[in-house]
Amino acid sequence: MTIDQQGAPERRRLLGLQYLRAVAATGVVAFHATEAAGVPWRTGAHGIDLFFVLSGFLMIAITDGGARPWSFFKDRFLRIAPLYWIATGARIVAGMVGVLPGIALDLNRLVASFSFIPYGEINARRIVLPILPVGWTLNIEMFFYTVFALILFLPRCRMLALTVILCGLVIIGFVLHPVGLAAGWTHVLMLEFVAGGWLGMAWVRPQWRRRIAIGLAVALGLWLVIPTGRFGVAATLLVAAVLVLEARGLIPEWRPLLLLGDASYSIYLWQLFPLLLVFRLGMHLHVQPAILAAVTILVALAGGIAAYLRLELPLLTLLRRRRTRRGITVPAGP
Repeated sequence: MTIDQQGAPERRRLLGLQYLRAVAATGVVAFHATEAAGVPWRTGAHGIDLFFVLSGFLMIAITDGGARPWSFFKDRFLRIAPLYWIATGARIVAGMVGVLPGIALDLNRLVASFSFIPYGEINARRIVLPILPVGWTLNIEMFFYTVFALILFLPRCRMLALTVILCGLVIIGFVLHPVGLAAGWTHVLMLEFVAGGWLGMAWVRPQWRRRIAIGLAVALGLWLVIPTGRFGVAATLLVAAVLVLEARGLIPEWRPLLLLGDASYSIYLWQLFPLLLVFRLGMHLHVQPAILAAVTILVALAGGIAAYLRLELPLLTLLRRRRTRRGITVPAGP
């Protein structure tokens, strides 16, 4: 189950991690809805940190010694890109027909947005926004997958190599303060993939857990000196706590929360549409901001689940019929 092991050991679904996906997606939706209402719940925004730690963990936990760089990257690309492209296209069309506010388009922005290349406006966190704003995290995610695929060429010490590369990029970001393309690829959020990856190593290599725990404790302590580091530390500790419960068989199956976790990618991608539509209607009807935010959250979650059942699942079924899946199990989410 690790990128340094041979063979393909039996895998089981980790319910707790799916529940954390649900928490992360709901938190991000709640942040955007409350922010639009003028009463921002900023804690919800850190669902992004949780998503990134989970991604780091899963890439280690689902990848075995038989994984090949191209097979790995193809699986991840097909898991992420088609649905994102559809959502991005829908955003463009919605702006053109006036359903949603129009957006400025040019050839560079179009190509960059569909290619997961950072381009466009830069917000307060130095993140470059694509046409579909939530796609800024997918730009970082796809870059992580690219680096991960490349380290699969190494015969051993892959997690160590991944750590050196991503930490090196973050250091470059601190020293040079790049903007534009390099801002997203040297962002401190890269450290969350590293933390999740070492949790993955501890999960698949029980004999290493004590040493990895000591190393993680030291790293997390140093991470706290970074202004935004406490959020990555909190997300890492939360994932670690859930994994402890998972290992002891203390995570029960609860289908509603499991469905939210399964639908987390669709919820995340499509949240902009109900948010803008509901708020346009709510402001016209003079609905109180808190009520409007609550309604928006519920509509966004329901819409995301519908998109998962009616669009994402059929799309994944179609793609899986047309590809081989060697050495990799595709999780339900980015």
